Amino acid sequence: MNTSRDRAEVAERMDSIICRLDQIEEKETEMMEELRNQLEALVKSAVHELSEYLKSDDVKARFTTWTFDEVPKEEGSWAVTNSNITKALENRLRDIIEHWEENRQVFSNARKSLVQHCQQRYNMVVGQLGNLHCAVTNDDLEVPETIPTKQGLTTAEKVVIGVPCLIWAPVSLVTLLIGVPVVGILDIVNRLKNRSSIKKYERNKCAFMAAESADYLDDATKESVLRVFVENQVNEAKLCLEQIEERIPELIEADKMLCKALGDVRLSQEEKSKLYQPILDEASDIRGHLAAFALNFIGATDISSEELDWKEDVPSRLGRGVFATVYQGKLRRQGEEKIVALKVCRQVLDAHSASSIMAEIEILRLAILEFPVPHPPCI
Repeated sequence: MNTSRDRAEVAERMDSIICRLDQIEEKETEMMEELRNQLEALVKSAVHELSEYLKSDDVKARFTTWTFDEVPKEEGSWAVTNSNITKALENRLRDIIEHWEENRQVFSNARKSLVQHCQQRYNMVVGQLGNLHCAVTNDDLEVPETIPTKQGLTTAEKVVIGVPCLIWAPVSLVTLLIGVPVVGILDIVNRLKNRSSIKKYERNKCAFMAAESADYLDDATKESVLRVFVENQVNEAKLCLEQIEERIPELIEADKMLCKALGDVRLSQEEKSKLYQPILDEASDIRGHLAAFALNFIGATDISSEELDWKEDVPSRLGRGVFATVYQGKLRRQGEEKIVALKVCRQVLDAHSASSIMAEIEILRLAILEFPVPHPPCI
C-alpha cells in the first residue's frame, strides 16, 4: 500500500509521524522520571511508617519481654545456642512486622499504587503509538499532534488500538512474604559470638534475651536497614517499572525505523509485486489460521449456552444469505436481557472463512464505536 502512494506525500507523512514519535519519546522520559520519583516517595513513606511503629513503646515492650517458656533452650555448645537465639529474635521481629502489615497494608498498597500508575502510563504511550500505526496505513487519518492529558485509556479505545495486556506485570500482590533486615542481624550475631561462655545465658535467660532484644531492635530500626527491607517488599513494582522503562524506547525506535524505511522505498511496479505479494499471501494465510484458532478456542467461550437463548427455526429467522443465516435470540448477562442477532455460518471453519468472520466482527465493533447507540448489539 505504501509503495503505491505518491512519494512526496509519503515522505511528508512519515516525517510528521517521526516528529510525533520524538514528542512521545520526550514525554516518556518525563513520565519515567515521575514514576521513579513516586517509587522513591513510596519507599521513604513506608520506611518512616515502619520505623515509627518499631520504635514505639508498645513494640519495644513486646519485643524485649520474654517468659521462661519463650526463650530458647541452651544446647551443648554456644554456637548452637547462639543460632537458636538469633532465630528467636528474627521470628519475633517477623511476626511483629507481619501483624503491622496485615493491619496497615502499607507494602501491599505501595506495590498496587505503583503498578497501577505504571500500567496507566504504559497504556497511554502504547495507545499513542497505536494511533500512529493507524496513521501510517490510512491516508484519511490525520497524524495526532498533541498528547492527551488523560491517564490511561477507556475500554473502547483499547478495542480500537489494541493495547496489549501486560502479561509480565505482577499480579499476586495479595501474597506477602516478609523478609528480615540482615545488616543489623549480622552486627548482633557478631556480638553474640564474642560471648565466651554459655553460663551467663543459663543464669538468667529472660534478662539475657531482654538485653539482646533491645540491641537487636536498635540495629533493625536503623534507616539503612529498613530501607533495604522496604525496597525488597516493593521489588515487584520496581521490576515492573524497569521493564516499562526498557520496553517503551524499543517500541518507539522500532516505529522510527519503520517510518524511515517506508519513506525511503523506491520500487517499480514489477519490483513491488515480486517483493510484497508473497509476503501478503503468507500474512493472509497466517491471519486466517489465527482467526480460526481464536474462534475455536477463545471466541467460543465468550458466551455460554446458558446465557444465550435462540432457536434455529423459521419464526426466529431474520435473514438468509448464501453463506449464513441470521436469527433473533436473547442474551441474559449480569441480570439484564437483551435482544441480539445471531449469525450462523454454514461454511466449514477454515483459515479463509475464519478470517472473513473476524474481519466482519471488527467492522461491526468499529461501527459501534464510531456511531454509538444506547444499546449496542452483541457480537
